[in-house]
Amino acid sequence: MPRYLFSILGLLCLAAPTFGASSPADFHRAVYALYEQLSAQHEIRTEEETGRYEGAAAARYRYVDTRYYDVANGHLLARVRRDAADPDLVHIVEVNVYEQGHLDRDFGSISMPWAPLHPVRTFINLHNYTGGLHSFRQYDFFGQVDNEFCEGHLAGKPVRIALDSSDINAESSATPLYKACFDGLRKDWTSYLVPH
Repeated sequence: MPRYLFSILGLLCLAAPTFGASSPADFHRAVYALYEQLSAQHEIRTEEETGRYEGAAAARYRYVDTRYYDVANGHLLARVRRDAADPDLVHIVEVNVYEQGHLDRDFGSISMPWAPLHPVRTFINLHNYTGGLHSFRQYDFFGQVDNEFCEGHLAGKPVRIALDSSDINAESSATPLYKACFDGLRKDWTSYLVPH
């Protein structure tokens, strides 16, 4: 897909919420459009690396992985992995959105190199900061909670909790530590199907 067409489709995702929420492929384009929007709003410094995928199915594919940093504060704004032979094909796009100096939400979409327009993994991470704790909950495009993470200090003691979907249940979520970490997290993941 030509870069200009990819950009136009991405802008349509931002302009029309129903378009952005209709499929993982549309979400992939919308995350890319958010990367383009944030890159245009900030002075950017980049770091780039090239590589080759491993494994029999992907071994013939090479990529260029670029990280985009805000020059003013050093924040990582985005990471984009493109096909080395055709930079218009985006394999991975991840975008971070900061509010008041903290990472507030981040979005990602990951595709196989041979099917770059059809993501196999999507995520929306919603972050929270309570006292000395930083936590986030990760949703996929369909609203399934993939994992939860919390770290920091509570009552002077270090905290680090990492739960995948199979670990999140009535028993694990009933503990005071879990509640301190995760009760303040937003649950409005549908508001971010069009990343902003």
